[in-house]
Amino acid sequence: MAAALVSFILGQLATITFETAWQELKLVIGVEEEVRKLQSNFEAIQEVVEDAEVKQVMDKSVKRWIDKLKDVAYDMEDVLDEWTTALSKLKTDEAESASVPKKKVRLSRLPFNLGGQVVRGYDIGDKIRRINVELDEIAKEKDRNHFARSEITQPRRLERTTAYVDVSEIKGRNDVRDNIVSKLTSDEGSIQTVSIIGMCGIGKTALAQLVVNHVKGQNSFDDVVWVCVSDFFDQIKIAREILEGLGCGSSRDLISLQGLLDNIAEKVRDRKVFIVFDDVWTEREADWEALRAALQHCKHGIRILVTTRKESVVKVIRSSHVFRLELLSDEICWEILKSKAFFGRGESERRDLEDVGMRIAKKCKGLALAAKELGSLLRQKRRRVEWERVLNSGFWELEIAEEYIFRPLLLSYYDLPSTIRRCLLYCAIFPKDYVMGKDELIVHWKMQGFLNSVDDDSEMELKGEEYFEYLADRSLFQDLERDDYGNIFVGKMHDLVHDCLLFMTKDEIVTKEVDSTETWNLDLVSKRARHSSIKISQPNSFPICINGVEKLRTLITIGESYDVTSEGLKKLFSEAKCLRLLDFQLPRIRKVSEEIQVPEEIGNLIHLRYLTFLSYQSLELPESVCDLRNLEYLNIVNCSELPKEMEKMINLKYLYTRDCNRLSHYPKGIGRLTSLQRLDRIIARVDCNHTKDFSVGDFQNLDLLRGDLWLELEGNWINIEEVERAKLHKKIHLMELRVVFRSNNAGHEMKDNFIKALNPRPNFHIHFFGI
Repeated sequence: MAAALVSFILGQLATITFETAWQELKLVIGVEEEVRKLQSNFEAIQEVVEDAEVKQVMDKSVKRWIDKLKDVAYDMEDVLDEWTTALSKLKTDEAESASVPKKKVRLSRLPFNLGGQVVRGYDIGDKIRRINVELDEIAKEKDRNHFARSEITQPRRLERTTAYVDVSEIKGRNDVRDNIVSKLTSDEGSIQTVSIIGMCGIGKTALAQLVVNHVKGQNSFDDVVWVCVSDFFDQIKIAREILEGLGCGSSRDLISLQGLLDNIAEKVRDRKVFIVFDDVWTEREADWEALRAALQHCKHGIRILVTTRKESVVKVIRSSHVFRLELLSDEICWEILKSKAFFGRGESERRDLEDVGMRIAKKCKGLALAAKELGSLLRQKRRRVEWERVLNSGFWELEIAEEYIFRPLLLSYYDLPSTIRRCLLYCAIFPKDYVMGKDELIVHWKMQGFLNSVDDDSEMELKGEEYFEYLADRSLFQDLERDDYGNIFVGKMHDLVHDCLLFMTKDEIVTKEVDSTETWNLDLVSKRARHSSIKISQPNSFPICINGVEKLRTLITIGESYDVTSEGLKKLFSEAKCLRLLDFQLPRIRKVSEEIQVPEEIGNLIHLRYLTFLSYQSLELPESVCDLRNLEYLNIVNCSELPKEMEKMINLKYLYTRDCNRLSHYPKGIGRLTSLQRLDRIIARVDCNHTKDFSVGDFQNLDLLRGDLWLELEGNWINIEEVERAKLHKKIHLMELRVVFRSNNAGHEMKDNFIKALNPRPNFHIHFFGI
């Protein structure tokens, strides 16, 4: 996450440096030099941060260095956001106020009121100086750690695998073994490639070993060759291993790839050969082309078995048959675990530990690796209380986690680009077994700034979809569900992946569960917490006091139903001023009183991009919500009235009010939100251009609207000029309109007049209800 964060900061600095406002800020005495030093330090750190991120897993001092770097980078991002927000407010206020003096005012000296805070250029300058002091020390520590520059130091791959295995230790895979052997021994084609795919630790290599053992017993092939690819795809190294497996002895005297492939082509010509490529990572088709061509010289057919955790590898190697490994049952995990844990124990000791062991086996969630390593750990623990401690611990808390359980997962993690790593780590904020909607997750990534490598908003969505598919392709998401067109729309993370991410983001992402003893106060423990989710057990209340929220950027609440008080929200909004995403979406809020009043202090959250507030009871939003000029996403339920000055929310892109059935009108200012892209429902006057209420003609400048829209028309007749003013033909991304006339007098004549005045384009769909 640190690498992506540093890159983002440098991008922000590079962009803002050319803006007039930044030039004004640099006129503050000494700040220009501080800005140059800031950029220089971040650029120097950027050269080595990739190497540091890899080393932090095994070196605690490097982990502390990374943590300090992230803290400073986060603080700098907040400073930049604070300054650009202040400038945006100034420009908007100047445009709206006729009383602004014509003379030029130096921005660096001008005070701004943001969220109840007075911000001046001098204040920003002081913050930059303080950050530079911290960054200087971090840069010095960088030199002392001797990190590698530019290129990433890849983590050491796992131990080399071989075809030899004790088959009695491999459980639950005999059926799939028989299916694979059946495909391998068929007479289809000259080259038959079978792939085994699945997440790390699920047992791909063990299954391949089981297949090899079975094939050797049947004498189905003249030669069986095992190649552990694992590391980076080295064609010469792989060709030499194939020759050695074919009984050619040492091939070290052969230097060129051409010479090696000539020998392979000659050796396989008159033999029936089975080759296993274990743990393949390469996605380059060119890596396979020459080897495939050499193997085609085999007259009796080559059979290839590949194990991989990447869907893209399956396509590149042109697999004829693909076996996606299912998770093992809890019973099979228990068989694996107890074969290790009970070794050398007496019958009475086994009986005493069996019930705890079976519950521990369920923690494995179908992963053979977890069952094997937990079994080895438990073999060393003699007392029941020690087993119970393992049962009640997360994987990340166990002493074997880093070296044995998480290590295979970390290979997948460091194989990701730094921008996608940041997106994956963020997923740790959701609870285990949480069904992640793809669209929901992409919006979260957008609001956090994880997709800012592209400027256009639609391009961000495409980038988010690409990232989601990338993670799913590498088996980091599971239980994927697809629509009729084959597109993924939901997925989950395996518990082990979730625990590994929590291990990687310790203190930065904090998940808490509120029980009856923590109803009023909750401590996030770490003042470094940046993202947090709070699971509220039923029945309970949202904490009236949460300690450690000063740096918090994300807060998500989860639970079936809970009470929330204005007092608790007021304290939260007064202290958590760095919040960018506030989600009360899961679940809906239950409140005994007649109406939930969101406190005015919500206007303090100047960095807020995303706000979801769902309530069973009536919800009242204060006018201060309109001061949230960075807000891009607003989703509310049961709101009785929208704030009047919504035109101030100039960056709003998503407005969801479908379930606000108590709304009788929408403010006219929505028509000035030219960034608006998603609007699920709106009430519009169709009989006039109303001075205060949204009228149908106010769609005129909302040209970025997309998808579909539920439109409720207010009025007893159709004002043709008002409907024409909407200029629907310019909304090229809006695909469907669902129209309801709220008037009891509505009939087919009003419908026909509306369609005629609207003049929709040919491929536009309009559906009418209640006529």
